[in-house]
Amino acid sequence: MKLLDLKYQTILSESQRRAHPKTEDIELCLRVLSLASSINRASSTVLNEFGLSEGRLVLLFLLSRQPSGLSPALLAEQAGVTRATITGLLDGLEQQQLLVRQNNTSDRRVLTVKLTEAGHELCEHLLPYYIDWLSDALSHVPQDMRQRLSSLLSKALQGNETPEVKVEKTHSHPLPGTLQRSYMA
Repeated sequence: MKLLDLKYQTILSESQRRAHPKTEDIELCLRVLSLASSINRASSTVLNEFGLSEGRLVLLFLLSRQPSGLSPALLAEQAGVTRATITGLLDGLEQQQLLVRQNNTSDRRVLTVKLTEAGHELCEHLLPYYIDWLSDALSHVPQDMRQRLSSLLSKALQGNETPEVKVEKTHSHPLPGTLQRSYMA
């Protein structure tokens, strides 16, 4: 049974080799990363069957709730991506003929993005399928353990408004001068 991705096994073994005092904490973090990576890879495989990525899927679902369409800027904000990223995602979905971009008749600078009929049909088919897949992703874990895991993960994220780990630069491990110049420039 593979508990860690190979890349994480390498990091863990280096931590163990250096006898880091928090190797158990490092292993826990790496196990969470391995689980997330595994789910993400499986999700990508499912979405690839439809020619989609997670980013494109999110845009389809956002647009399916707004028949009158949304602006690219609003889509980027609601999807949590940059405006540069939204352009690529929209280009791909437009090439798949799942959405159209329309200029406002009174102000050509205003752009609205709407699903095509094919986009609506895909959403109607894909949403239940993908939701069922997600609900089964951890079905091998007993229900009481899933509830406990959910609680533990919530606790781990507690205090953060978004599920992000804050990264603070530490001054206790400065890079050697030559590395600072080459990597930190």
